[in-house]
Amino acid sequence: MASVKERFLSYVKVNTTSNLESETNPSTPEQFNLARMLVEEMKALGLEDVSLDENCYIMAT
Repeated sequence: MASVKERFLSYVKVNTTSNLESETNPSTPEQFNLARMLVEEMKALGLEDVSLDENCYIMAT
């Protein structure tokens, strides 16, 4: 498992800049990419029932 620092650095490398003209949430596909990364990390950490919805909300138990 990567260290906290390594994981954090991988997150901040993802371009998640918003599109101010977008009427959707999230406003860019890249924001969903970060959410997908987080879902995989959460599963690797042992969280169960991890899901990502169409509004880019992550839920887990």
